[in-house]
Amino acid sequence: MIKVTHIIGTLDFGGAERLLLDICRKIDRKIFDIDVIVLKKDNNRLIKSFEEAGIGVRLFDKRSKLDVKIVDRVASYLKQTKPDIVHTHLFTADFWGAMAARQAGVKKIVSTRHALLSEGRVRDSLGAKSRRKMDKVIAISNATKEFMIKKEKIEIEKIKLIYNGIDMNRFFVQDSKLFNNEDFVVGSIGRLSREKGHKHLVRACRFINDKRWSLNIVGDGPMKKELKMLVRLLDIEDKVKFIGSVLDIRSLLNEMDIFVLPSVSEGLSLAVIEAAAAGKFIIATNVGGVPEIVDHQVNGLLFEPKNIEQLVSHLNWVIEHKQEAQKYADLLQQKVKEQFDIVKTIKQYETLYKSLV
Repeated sequence: MIKVTHIIGTLDFGGAERLLLDICRKIDRKIFDIDVIVLKKDNNRLIKSFEEAGIGVRLFDKRSKLDVKIVDRVASYLKQTKPDIVHTHLFTADFWGAMAARQAGVKKIVSTRHALLSEGRVRDSLGAKSRRKMDKVIAISNATKEFMIKKEKIEIEKIKLIYNGIDMNRFFVQDSKLFNNEDFVVGSIGRLSREKGHKHLVRACRFINDKRWSLNIVGDGPMKKELKMLVRLLDIEDKVKFIGSVLDIRSLLNEMDIFVLPSVSEGLSLAVIEAAAAGKFIIATNVGGVPEIVDHQVNGLLFEPKNIEQLVSHLNWVIEHKQEAQKYADLLQQKVKEQFDIVKTIKQYETLYKSLV
């Protein structure tokens, strides 16, 4: 039995957290003994899902950014549980969690690099320094891999490319058809933070030629108040619906015709993969690993970040070319089914863990 302990800052509704949940749910439990350390007590809305899946979760209380004693507390726990591998996710775990694992004498430490967004000069530097010491760092896209080689100076031999995957049994919709209703629904799912670019999508929708549109924004975050003010300012409150954070987004995806990812930065985007699996037409920014999912003018449309004019043009094209848009959506659905299934992702993680031990 190989014991793997995952360490993460919180278990909230993020892409990294949802990927971790799928890994823990579906990994071969006859071979792998899995548990999760969470460094902060707040914002753990996914914790119940882990517990329902029979995953042991140990909560720590990291009280502040400079709570250095968290290292001793986590190291003490790791000395008791003796994992073969510690696997960290996101900055808090990459820095503090990996430090604790080294203090506890854990033989193998790995990390998954989930995002490309800068967290500030100090965090970026500390995170890169920690990852350079690790035995393996998983890149979720080629763009992420290239970033770590060029910007973080991580040795290429330490990097393993494993694409994120989703549970196709949950998200794949057979014979999905777009534009079944007279009105059409544009949707976006993600944390309402500045780097996700929702304000550009809101502004773009105002210029859609056909006025029978509505916009569903799914998610929560610090930009919610500002986005609601923008909607009021543009006088489109009757068109835009703020739905909040939702654990199971499948019914919301089913309502959408066009899924837009307006992010300024993305490592890969599980949201795009989920929407594509549900058969939605995808319009997304040409950032990070997104072009590794969506092939522009083949199975979807890409636009440059913050380029509202391009986004408006794409939205209008879809509405004016619905039959062609359906073909694009079908092609992308087939691609993600073949390339981004969580089963494929899990097998690669299992192989990696075995090779380390």
